[in-house]
Amino acid sequence: MKTLPFIFLIVIISFINNANAQITLAKKYDYSATIVKLEESGYKYYLMDVPAGQCRIYNTDHSLFKTVNCNVPSGFFLSDIKFVSEKIFDTDAGVELLCTFYKYYSSQQYYEYDSKIINEDGSQIAFMDGALYNYINQTGENSWQLFSYCYNFSVFPEKVWTNIYNLPATIVSVQYLNKSEEISINAFPNPASETINVTYSLPNNVNQGVLHLFDSSGKKVEQFIVDNHTDHLTFDVGRFESGIYLYFIEFGNTKTRTQKLVIQ
Repeated sequence: MKTLPFIFLIVIISFINNANAQITLAKKYDYSATIVKLEESGYKYYLMDVPAGQCRIYNTDHSLFKTVNCNVPSGFFLSDIKFVSEKIFDTDAGVELLCTFYKYYSSQQYYEYDSKIINEDGSQIAFMDGALYNYINQTGENSWQLFSYCYNFSVFPEKVWTNIYNLPATIVSVQYLNKSEEISINAFPNPASETINVTYSLPNNVNQGVLHLFDSSGKKVEQFIVDNHTDHLTFDVGRFESGIYLYFIEFGNTKTRTQKLVIQ
């Protein structure tokens, strides 16, 4: 009886194993997690624990690498963590990151946002008053700067300014650079008389945005915080006068196309 060559048998077994392969759960994290490639330590998972005010960083085998306490001010909540790195914000050997936090003033009905850059021990490198959106943009052949878009929502119209920071890094990984992405936005029913739903899809690297609603004269009548934990916003339009309104979502230096909404 003839026997199959050993190598040929290995190929057959490999084919059978691959044919039976399927997706499997590797790890479940309790909070939203993502991946980063640190300049010295390589690939790491990290997540934002809002109740604890922490950024936890894990090795690729899911063992804990570092816990960074963001030292969120009293009454504030974490909103975003980004730019987890080892070389962008200073030249030491530790991990640094940028965190954004917010507080809601219910009596005046507005949000206050601030951001800061911290070391892995929680010590502060820089504080950005009013900073809601933060992006790293390439500003030259071998230069990068941090753009912080800052807001004061306690006044009307809100005050907006931009802080631009120099970075000590000579090379910034492409993973940190701001990439403009189109996002979808749609309202229904339209026309509406009572309740309206606005569906949207934020880019993967954007956690929050602001939906602005203007009347036909260009006056802002309302704004809402939207985030990537859901894909829609529902609100009552019965309190608005009948007419044509315009709406769009804005984040950083990017905004969606302006859409028309009719309220009856």
